[in-house]
Amino acid sequence: MFRNKKVSLSKSRVIIFSLQLLLCSPLLSSEKSINSGSDSWINQLEQSPTDLPSHVNNLDELIELSLSRNSEIRALYAAWKTSEEAGNTISSLPDPIVGVGYFIEPVETAQGPQSAKISLGQTIPWFSKIRAARETSEYQSLQNLKALEAEKLSLIREISHLWVEAGHIRSKTSIIGAKTALSRDLEEILIVQYQSASISHKKLVEVQVQTLQLENDLRDVESQFYRLNVKLGSILKLDSPVPDDFLALQPGSSEYEYSTGEVSRDHPRLQGLEAMVQETQARKASAQAAYIPDLKIGLDYILTDKKMTNGVDVDGSGKDPLILSAGIALPLWNWKSKKAEVKSSKWREKKARALLDAESSRLTQEYEISRSRLAENLRLIQLYEDQLIPKAREIEKVMQQEYIGQSSDVFSYTMARQHVLDLQLELTNAQYSAQLHLADLSYLKGN
Repeated sequence: MFRNKKVSLSKSRVIIFSLQLLLCSPLLSSEKSINSGSDSWINQLEQSPTDLPSHVNNLDELIELSLSRNSEIRALYAAWKTSEEAGNTISSLPDPIVGVGYFIEPVETAQGPQSAKISLGQTIPWFSKIRAARETSEYQSLQNLKALEAEKLSLIREISHLWVEAGHIRSKTSIIGAKTALSRDLEEILIVQYQSASISHKKLVEVQVQTLQLENDLRDVESQFYRLNVKLGSILKLDSPVPDDFLALQPGSSEYEYSTGEVSRDHPRLQGLEAMVQETQARKASAQAAYIPDLKIGLDYILTDKKMTNGVDVDGSGKDPLILSAGIALPLWNWKSKKAEVKSSKWREKKARALLDAESSRLTQEYEISRSRLAENLRLIQLYEDQLIPKAREIEKVMQQEYIGQSSDVFSYTMARQHVLDLQLELTNAQYSAQLHLADLSYLKGN
């Protein structure tokens, strides 16, 4: 049976001090958190997707709407927030162990029979193990953040491509429509001339074939615009294509300015791989720390009854002993697996560094190729605007005067007019290609 006892003040202080020692470790220091940063567009992902407007007026509005509604962006945002919360699951100390023991046969001591004990134990991992685990989690979170930022850049590039493609389709529609109208007018005139035997059947058929091809080209352009609306609807997570008047297209700009220089090391694709390198280093530190023993401390409070002699309590007996113990967990087993983990982590680090170097080289290559192609487009645009189209217009005016003076036929005059439209169409294609490369360069620069 247990007897009620008064614990002395000095023993209470020892117990309190021991509990503090068990629950608070001087080896655990505050860890430096990796600042992942924040941005307004990321904060908007906490909110519900933006409602779809009847139309968008400019590219910036379309980009903002896409970032809010795109499911891939929201999925990567959720993955980043998940990895952030995963870091909070790493505790500084494992939970303490409380135990109760009862002596079936009381142990007789000079102080009296010991009948039960209460134990409190705490494992204190080596501080580098906790730090390595936290850094691993933090760098995993940073990789997810950079993946989110990289997807944002990719989405902006895709939206920019669709926007300039929509403008290009509008320009093509206008030019091909003008060519089709000229071809139809010419066909009507040639039918009359053919009926009067003024021209050959071959010339009439050639113009009729041209008209059919141009009409088919118009239908192809309409199909291209429909596919563009389908792609845009998919990005905005709609069940159907966006309406034909959804994009309020403005006249295209003739400015093709871009920032020169090299690919920035701040590009999310590079920063994500740098975070991977740092994660592998943290994993290597964790594998090396597995060789270091953990500290284990414990506190045992033994309940001791009064010693009885001839039925009389012995004075000074019945004191409850308090035992403070310390030990280490020796990593004696599984050395082979620990060694293999260290080697594996080193190879993971080499792989991450190789991926970083390859990605840096790939971005630089893509940037230089895109810049070279843009330069080609700009030279071609200048050639069309400054020389080819003006000269073709001169020929058109000459043919117009000859047609008025009846020294040239309507066929030659119409072909001269269509040649101007052909050059304008080629100029439009060059401008479209240049705008695509500008969007690519902006992406590669990480803007």
